Amino acid sequence: MNKPIRVTVAGLTTSALVLGMAGCGTNAVNHANNQLTAGQTGSASTATPEKGGVLIYALPPATNITWYFPIENGSNDTVANAMLSQQLYPGLFTINNQDAIDFRNGFATKITYNPSGTVYTIYLKKNWKWSDGKPVTAQDVVWDYSLIQAMDAPNAPAPWPDYNNGSGGIPKDVKSVTAVGNYIVKVTLNKPVNQQWFIYNGIGQLQPLPEHAWNKYPNDITKEITYLGKVATDPTFFTVVDGPFKLQSAVSNRSWTLVPNPLYGGHKSLLGKLVFEYEASNDAEFAALKTGSINLGYLDLSQYGSERELTSMGDTIEPGYSLGYNFVNVNFLKGSPLYSAMKDLKVRQALEMGIDQTTIDNDIYHGYAPPQYGPIPNVPKTVFYDPKLSKPIYPYNPGKAIKLLESDGWKLVNGVMTKNGQQLKFDMLYPSGSESYTQTAELMAQDWAKMGVIATLKPEPFATEISTMTNTNDPGGWVAAAETGIFYGGTYPSGESQFEPGAMDDYGYEDPTEDKLIAKTIEPSSSAAETKKNFFAYEEYTAKMVPVLWTNEVANLTVVTPQVHNATPDYLIPTTGYPMFNYLWVSKN
Repeated sequence: MNKPIRVTVAGLTTSALVLGMAGCGTNAVNHANNQLTAGQTGSASTATPEKGGVLIYALPPATNITWYFPIENGSNDTVANAMLSQQLYPGLFTINNQDAIDFRNGFATKITYNPSGTVYTIYLKKNWKWSDGKPVTAQDVVWDYSLIQAMDAPNAPAPWPDYNNGSGGIPKDVKSVTAVGNYIVKVTLNKPVNQQWFIYNGIGQLQPLPEHAWNKYPNDITKEITYLGKVATDPTFFTVVDGPFKLQSAVSNRSWTLVPNPLYGGHKSLLGKLVFEYEASNDAEFAALKTGSINLGYLDLSQYGSERELTSMGDTIEPGYSLGYNFVNVNFLKGSPLYSAMKDLKVRQALEMGIDQTTIDNDIYHGYAPPQYGPIPNVPKTVFYDPKLSKPIYPYNPGKAIKLLESDGWKLVNGVMTKNGQQLKFDMLYPSGSESYTQTAELMAQDWAKMGVIATLKPEPFATEISTMTNTNDPGGWVAAAETGIFYGGTYPSGESQFEPGAMDDYGYEDPTEDKLIAKTIEPSSSAAETKKNFFAYEEYTAKMVPVLWTNEVANLTVVTPQVHNATPDYLIPTTGYPMFNYLWVSKN
């Protein structure tokens, strides 16, 4: 499915995608100062494909798969969870690296719409079957929408609402979703919208789900979503699938093994097994690449300089950047220990001035982490990037940050900035398992300390960090959380999923001006120039308001052994960054 996905900073490789305005997408891109060269990742597909190989894919450090239901709730919205569920339950389409809809691996064949952008017709494939032999139909898509609608409701039971929280116009802009026979779905909206935005960010959320196998309470949707929320973490429940793979076994904090689904309606995998392997640390993953126990992995940038140990064995390394942004979340929720301080724009501006992105790029990430000052990255270039944000709005300057805080009434008392008895002193969460994460968090804490801002670092597994941040029963359980990021899974990075009230990155941030600017980016416009103007207005305002603290965009270095074939940009799903695993194959020798 196409959606924004929360990730750790060192995300998976994606391609930049452009929609709605003329421009070109870019695959994995080299930073100007990089020493590595990006070539064709993996072996060229000139060899005769072999059947039955085992692909072992390394998950980032301490990344645990915690959720198997294809609609995720907020606390389980991670790349790892989405990556696995996509293999079991693909959506209607994906986006290829030419920025176009790719229907090869999805259930749809085409999507049409009326000129006003209020009616959309989705034509479906007729040869798809569930793994139990039942046909996949339009009603399975309609049922999926009914679940999303119920899970998004204000009174939805725990563990909902879902991750999208009304993004892409789903369900708030929808008047009806109906099945026209077995293989056509009609979506009618209650107002005109930008058609491309709605197809990519709205319809892109939809997928068929096996109503015949899962609908335990057909006359009570509340009981149904409560039931599905309870089984969402049980891998043994998900036996009826329509994707390229079936889940054979799942061992938390160890590995998840998939086997090909022989009834999949798309490109069938040649693999004997696909294994997602848990990695306790980057060092453990690096050692596994050297021994060959992993054949598709990554190089953490803290290990930069050791890559020759891999390339000398024939491995290839591909640096890539995503269409997204990285940040430190701050807690604006009532009940937060620093609620009033973090609501203060000058405090956030000062904290941003204390982040030395140039040093982070050069000294920690070796030039693979270009600075970023707003919600759209400058590498790779897209038409969404506002050139005005090529320079920081709040440049690194601890001395100036001190003066800004003092102008706001803060005073240095015993080494800590204090105002009305409140100290700028807090714990900062960050994901454990990566030396780069630790070094970055330590540098930020050291620089903030120069300003009288004391951040005590608290490393935790990424899933634990997200769980703490999304625990509505304890909004005071955290103040700041570092080393997180967003991929724009919907490919139209309009911001409604991140910065509107209740969205995934605001954590209490509310700004009516922001909401209006976001709304303008998704309304129909008279020209591409007007669309661009509206988007840049949103982008600049968001950068200035610092709803999150902007940090470096970190590249991912993908490592592919010679035995793995087709692990190239042509077989990446750019909106999520992970490979189309059903196209990869592995040599046995």
